[in-house]
Amino acid sequence: MKEKKQFKILSIDGGGIRGLIPAKVLADLEEELKKVEPEKKLYEHFDLICGTSTGAILAIGIALGIPTRELAHFYEENAKTIFPRFVFRCLPRKSRAFVNAIYSNKKLLKKLREVYAKANDGSDPLLNDLRTNVCIPTFNGNDGAINVLKTKHHPEYRRDFKMPAYHAAMSSASAPVYFPPHSFQFKNEFGEGTNINMIDGGVFANNPSLIGIFEATDKLGIPIADISLLSLGTGQGKQIIKRSWRPKNVFDWLFPNPKLVDLVLDTQAQITEQYVLFLQRALEKTGQAFQYLRIQHDMKGDNIELNASKKKHIDRMKAIGEELSKNKMTEILKFLNTK
Repeated sequence: MKEKKQFKILSIDGGGIRGLIPAKVLADLEEELKKVEPEKKLYEHFDLICGTSTGAILAIGIALGIPTRELAHFYEENAKTIFPRFVFRCLPRKSRAFVNAIYSNKKLLKKLREVYAKANDGSDPLLNDLRTNVCIPTFNGNDGAINVLKTKHHPEYRRDFKMPAYHAAMSSASAPVYFPPHSFQFKNEFGEGTNINMIDGGVFANNPSLIGIFEATDKLGIPIADISLLSLGTGQGKQIIKRSWRPKNVFDWLFPNPKLVDLVLDTQAQITEQYVLFLQRALEKTGQAFQYLRIQHDMKGDNIELNASKKKHIDRMKAIGEELSKNKMTEILKFLNTK
């Protein structure tokens, strides 16, 4: 009798520059997997990859076949370019009202385009060029609806696959306050389209684990008991608000470190983790539980901001990723080898 093959899902949380943490874990995982199957890329070990915001950047890069070690270097090398020193307070007070975000998205968009094109023989890849199934949560500010951008892995999916990959990543990574909403047009051999005011998918799915489960079961027809879900976090931030703390004004919630945005994204990731665990426990009672492994670092209130770019922050994130690899790699490898 032929043994059933598990449907493997990789889910990567949002978290700004903290994407370096799962990138380091995945880089080490890729090296370990290559010891057994040297010719296999990381994406070939997964049937579906879901990524939100910084996780979307990683998910698309992995699905293009970019070595995860290079993606980790992308964060290290470009942190200060993407998140330059905050200068908002230097602007005249009357000018501040006209600033619609802390950072411009132009440099990040340019870097994403360069990295993705390099992996696609110099031309801009579309979602259609990704080499495994991918889901990218984003929010469509033009019509106020949640969107999940997807590769063409279902007959109903007729549009997203035409979209340039770097625009899809930027759409999911445009966190409010940090970056302006992302608007763009595209035209290629498959067709054309316009997207207006796309913002970070983290506002509803900073942890996209449930997106992966729903996509696999509802659209791909995978029995839920056949799913193996590997979920990588970017560090649990624990936004602690002390009783004695009082903001001077509303801007203390937003500048220079958007505490309100960070709180929403962190708590969304936490509640999704609890939902997945609840679903797993409920299914265990029926004998239909899926396999689930969550890899997350607890910051214990000593948070790294989503826009941190100093060397000491980069070094700390690298150390966190390396420590997670050291402590969890055997468990991850065993999990992936489950048939």
